[in-house]
Amino acid sequence: MTTTEAPRFPVPRAWPPAAPPLYTALRETGGPHEVTIWDGTRHWLITRYDDIRTVLTSSAFSVDVTRPGFPLSRPAQREQEAGLFMRLDGAEHARIRTLVGREFTVRHARALHDDILRITDDLIDAVLAQGEGADLIREFALPLPSRVICRVLGVPYADHDLFHRHAAAVVDLDLGVEERERAAHEAFAYYTELIARKRVEPGDDMISRLLADDTGSDGADGIDPDHLPVLVGAMVGAGFETTAGQLGLGVLALLLHPEQRATLLEQPEGAVEELLRYWSITAVDPRRVAVEDVEIGGRLIRAGQGVLLSLIAGNHDPRAFGAGRCPADRLDLTRETRPRHLAFGLGTHQCLGKNLARAELRIAWPRLFTRIPGLRLAVPAPELTFRNDSSVYGLKSLPVTW
Repeated sequence: MTTTEAPRFPVPRAWPPAAPPLYTALRETGGPHEVTIWDGTRHWLITRYDDIRTVLTSSAFSVDVTRPGFPLSRPAQREQEAGLFMRLDGAEHARIRTLVGREFTVRHARALHDDILRITDDLIDAVLAQGEGADLIREFALPLPSRVICRVLGVPYADHDLFHRHAAAVVDLDLGVEERERAAHEAFAYYTELIARKRVEPGDDMISRLLADDTGSDGADGIDPDHLPVLVGAMVGAGFETTAGQLGLGVLALLLHPEQRATLLEQPEGAVEELLRYWSITAVDPRRVAVEDVEIGGRLIRAGQGVLLSLIAGNHDPRAFGAGRCPADRLDLTRETRPRHLAFGLGTHQCLGKNLARAELRIAWPRLFTRIPGLRLAVPAPELTFRNDSSVYGLKSLPVTW
């Protein structure tokens, strides 16, 4: 890498919603570019759609945070995530992903339709009962996926204050190491005790089925018992943080573009894919480190060099999504759904919960606007505050009325 000054990564998103101008400029220049992250180290930033796809599907790049050169997103990440299945490559990752992935198939997501619809209606009932104003993040977008993932995993929703604190600590880029460790220890103790209860009194849930798979005391045929509480905690957080952020931003987009709501109601599947592409809420990930020399976008990336991927830059790439009447950086719910967006990543580490997330979004957004057709912002849009201090982009609140 060169010795000239490199721009800082990540760059906050500004109003109106769009990819940060730096990412757009680097994308249009072409090829990987050097950036500097929080600890002063330099890594390559990839911004073009085709280049991002290449990295995500190539065995020349690793997700292992313990490898030298991996671009860490925060202090102590290496110590906290080493050995977790989402940070493994190869056969062991595939084995554990297969075990866990059985709970997140398209068939399982469809089977949850009535549960998701009931939860959605219960939350809308509660919002309407308040009168003519609500914060849709606190009262709809956050509790909906929280309740659903609790149903899937077998975690009591009554304990949501604890796992919300833990998930918030995981994604907060500004949180200190001690505070993060405190939240992690609290969550580990909670999930350890919950798993112990499930061993004695199993239920119809993912935790119970994973325990049934753990036929050996060392977890050789299932999940390592020492890692299971951490895995469950990670899945609880991942199961609602990203979907909650997407739910809130999708509502905002439809409030700002009311002319597109009819498309949502008529073609919910395509509309959901476009909203996922448009917002691309994963803010600082995916991250990889090269394990061999490889050329990307005309530049040689050496083994041991870190790579950062801007999904919003790739998903707004005009070379991939600019055909037709609407530019790639604009929202168009009638946009052709090919090529596939990268909001869930790609390859062997693609988001495990993508089918469940899609099911929730396809139900929640149409139901909300069908039941509250007069929904509108309660404050001017420029006054809204966004989560630029988080690894998951979203709204801090969404005041609405009707």
